[in-house]
Amino acid sequence: MELPPITRKQLQILLLLYSYRFLNRQHIQTILKHKDPHRIKSWLTDLTQKEYLNRIYSKTFPENTKPAIYHLNLKSKKILEEQPNINTNLLKRIYREKIRSRTFIDHHLSLADTYITLLALERENNVTMQFFPKTLLADHRYLLKPLPDAYFVLTDPSTTKRYFIETLDDQMPRFAIRNRIQQYVDYADSREWESHTKHPFPAILFVCPNVTLKKYVQRFITQTLEEDIVDLSFHLTTPEEIKQGEINLVEYNTLG
Repeated sequence: MELPPITRKQLQILLLLYSYRFLNRQHIQTILKHKDPHRIKSWLTDLTQKEYLNRIYSKTFPENTKPAIYHLNLKSKKILEEQPNINTNLLKRIYREKIRSRTFIDHHLSLADTYITLLALERENNVTMQFFPKTLLADHRYLLKPLPDAYFVLTDPSTTKRYFIETLDDQMPRFAIRNRIQQYVDYADSREWESHTKHPFPAILFVCPNVTLKKYVQRFITQTLEEDIVDLSFHLTTPEEIKQGEINLVEYNTLG
C-alpha cells in the first residue's frame, strides 16, 4: 500500500520527532527557524490526518491553554527507516509512544526547552553549537549507560566546551539521583571518554525540576567532589531558569 505523500519540510518534522520524541508546535517552529506559525500548524495537521503523527491535547481547562504535543505514529516508521543515519532498532519504540506517562513526556519536552534556550545563547554569544539528543548518541557504545539526555559542543574562535545534559524528574528517588551523580564520577574516572574521543571530559549540566532539588543536588555534588579526586565540572539549572534564558555555562571548571 502506497503511503500518503509528504513534503521535504514535513520529513524534517518527522526527523525532529525521531530525535526528540515529544515536541510542541513552538518547539518545532523554533528548531526549524520558520517564521510562519500557520504553515507549521498546517504541516502538523496534515501529518496527523495522514496518521504519521499523533497529537496530545486536552480540551479541559487549564490544559487547553497549553500547546498540543506531537509524537511519531506507526506510519512514520516506514518513511524513517528509509532515511540515512536512522537506528532502525530505535524505531520499535514508536509502538509504545502513545502510552508513555506524563512524567516521561514532560522529561522530553524539558530537553527541547533546554535546547531552544541554548540556541538563543548561541546567537547572543557568537558561538556555534552542535547538539545531540539521546537518540543520536545510541550508536556510541563507549558512552555512559544509561545514556545522558543529550551532549552538546559550544565553539568560539578560541575555545571548545563540551557538555552532557541530565534532566532530573521530581518523582526520581533521592538515592537514584545520588547514584546517577556517582555514575558520572566513575565514568570520568575510567578515562573511557578520553581514550575514544581524545577530548577532555565534558562538563555536566543537571536540569533540576525545582530550586529545592537543585540545592539538594548541589550539596551532594559538593560532598562527592570532596571525597573523590576527579577533575569533573557540574552546572545546575531549573526549567524556570531555562525559560528565562538563565543557563550559566561561563565558568567551565567550577560548580555553577
